Amino acid sequence: MLSLVEPLNPFADLKSGKGSRPFKMIDNYVYLHHLQEFVIIPTYPESVTDTTNVLFAQNTPLVRSAPIFSYSNSGPRGVGFTFKLHREMMKEINYKRSNAKVTLNDDYIDTLVKYLQTAAYPKYSAAEKMVDPPLVTVRLGDEIYIKGVVSGSVQTTYSGPLLVDENGNEKYAVVEITFTINEVDPYDAGTVALSGSFRGLDTSLERNLWKEGGSLSSGLISGAGSGGRSTMMTR
Repeated sequence: MLSLVEPLNPFADLKSGKGSRPFKMIDNYVYLHHLQEFVIIPTYPESVTDTTNVLFAQNTPLVRSAPIFSYSNSGPRGVGFTFKLHREMMKEINYKRSNAKVTLNDDYIDTLVKYLQTAAYPKYSAAEKMVDPPLVTVRLGDEIYIKGVVSGSVQTTYSGPLLVDENGNEKYAVVEITFTINEVDPYDAGTVALSGSFRGLDTSLERNLWKEGGSLSSGLISGAGSGGRSTMMTR
């Protein structure tokens, strides 16, 4: 389990052009396909578990000391995340510095909680009389990537002490969010050996999450236009 780490500032040195590479990747993000929006996770999770199941059917004939195993199926791969968000450490990316709309009396912690909880809910379109089921992509730096659906629940735990924000509202200092994503696309051994956790990486989505110089797509820094929301299309 990781110790307390300073949160990453995804917008640092954008205008100055400083940094180790000309294009600065948004390293940690959650993309909500059914909403066509994404949120930056400005920290690494307390823990990550990456599990893949495999099933063999067993048949033990007479006079045999070991069963005969017949391969049935593999998967789904499941990745469990636990994000521990410290409210005081998120002040640098509050209103006008986040990529998601921060509403009145909220800070970026509140915004992250709201968006992550939408991973468990569908989107209803009254005009088209359709239901878009929740589909989520999560990337953590160069270590973890998965596209899939929430398995089980999105659990949010609040813990003290209580802090008083600039609006005089009392809020818990620490919020912990836990959820598991199950992979939805099938892969074989060759693909996994070649790409590992990054199998199925959506390059069209990644291109839209890159930024050059002092700009982000859809005016995400200032919150202009659509209130800082992304309207990117994905396959």
